Amino acid sequence: MSGNEEEGRSVRSVHIDPAYAMAMREKGFSWNTLASIRKVSCPQCGFMFSLTYSRTVACKGCPMATQNCPKARCAKCDHEFYLNEMPHVGNNKYTARSVAVHQSNIESQYNEQLGRKRHR
Repeated sequence: MSGNEEEGRSVRSVHIDPAYAMAMREKGFSWNTLASIRKVSCPQCGFMFSLTYSRTVACKGCPMATQNCPKARCAKCDHEFYLNEMPHVGNNKYTARSVAVHQSNIESQYNEQLGRKRHR
């Protein structure tokens, strides 16, 4: 196992309970899904939200929401911060990228189902 994989595993296992992650994996959920729905606190106003909620509400019209955006936006005060500032993602750029790509794929599929243009 390379150093990057070990670093990613340590970040993942520390911030999301392994038993919970295993139970969710048995139900068909990936670690990226867990990271996307996990609640975080806005560093500016303290509002609690998930990345999925943020992308659905605060990033609704932004074209970057479906283009692997590396940021989260608070739905209450519009403060943007990087995904690697989320405690369960940690300072691992590969984990942050993986979560961003996963969330963008979800947004793209959702927009496609609604008949919206790819970039919106």
